[in-house]
Formats: sequence, structure tokens, C-alpha cells
Amino acid sequence: MTQRDEGHNYRDSKNRAMEYERKQKYEAIIDMVIRWLDSNIDDWQANDLLNDPKIKIKNAIADDSRDLKEKIELALDPKTTKREIEDGDL
Repeated sequence: MTQRDEGHNYRDSKNRAMEYERKQKYEAIIDMVIRWLDSNIDDWQANDLLNDPKIKIKNAIADDSRDLKEKIELALDPKTTKREIEDGDL
């Protein structure tokens, strides 16, 4: 094996390692976002009697978080195609 071949093998190995790390990082980011959305969803409160604007805002955030979490879960489904995600067909 020539020195050039060894250099290519090193770069290929390094590129695979970087791709693996990037995938691991993306998975960790997705998990972090899901946990954050869950905490927003848990903040939802009944607001029938008080009609408090702060509770309305918290509930709107909780509802948006619930919708976003659902879209992320649909996007992560193996049946969902990249094209569907890019087109927003979730």
C-alpha cells in the first residue's frame, strides 16, 4: 500500500467517524427538543374560570409544543419520506 492509499484510508476513516459523531449529535438534539416540548406540554392548565391571560399564553405555548412534537415524531417515522418532510406534508 502506498503512502497515498494510507492517506485516503485515514481520511475515509476520519470522515466516517465524523459522520457517526454528527448522527449521534443530531439524535441528542432531537431528544433534547422532545424533552423541552414535553415540559411545555406539561405546563398546560385549565383556564375555564379564571380567564387569566398568562394561563392563555402558557396554554398556547403548550398547544404549539404538542403540535411540533407530533410533527417531529411523524418526521422520525421510517415510513415518512424526506420529500414529505421537505414539503411539509406531515
